[in-house]
Amino acid sequence: MSSQKSSHYKAESKMELDTNRKAWIFQPSGLNFVWGGDSRYWVIPKEPRVPAELKMVSRLEVTGSFEKTEPGKTYKIGFKISFKPEATGWDGAPLVMSAKIGKRGKTVWKKIKSVDQHKGGPEPVNIPDESDGRFEISVSPTADNQDTKLQFGLYEVWTGRWKTGLLIHEAFVQEV
Repeated sequence: MSSQKSSHYKAESKMELDTNRKAWIFQPSGLNFVWGGDSRYWVIPKEPRVPAELKMVSRLEVTGSFEKTEPGKTYKIGFKISFKPEATGWDGAPLVMSAKIGKRGKTVWKKIKSVDQHKGGPEPVNIPDESDGRFEISVSPTADNQDTKLQFGLYEVWTGRWKTGLLIHEAFVQEV
């Protein structure tokens, strides 16, 4: 059996608790990146607090999972991103986030309208921002003995355009 390197990047490190923000933080190495295993498309840093850099993809898919949910609780989900000045392919692109609880849970979607406003900005911003509204998902209060793993993602797979220059600094999950 040959061990072939995957063209996708699977999360390696665990999340960390930021007690100041009261949120669980996922560094880029703690996220899954479609095409992230190929440096022609993504540069995924091993060092903490260094953003993942999108070199070029036509299908953006970045996902993560969080197993510390509790029945009856609600969680806010987001990403901290920025764009390089030379970023392309983002104008009018429908950037969307998703979340679900458990493998069989219903997927909740949220379109991020604020992405065009931040293109080329030097400072990282959280998405969704105030103009988009919060992105939250609740765990059923009767979820005892059920799969309560929170699965979440950031996507742009609809335009088919090549996109470049996105920097993903982190993802976060915060109990509301």
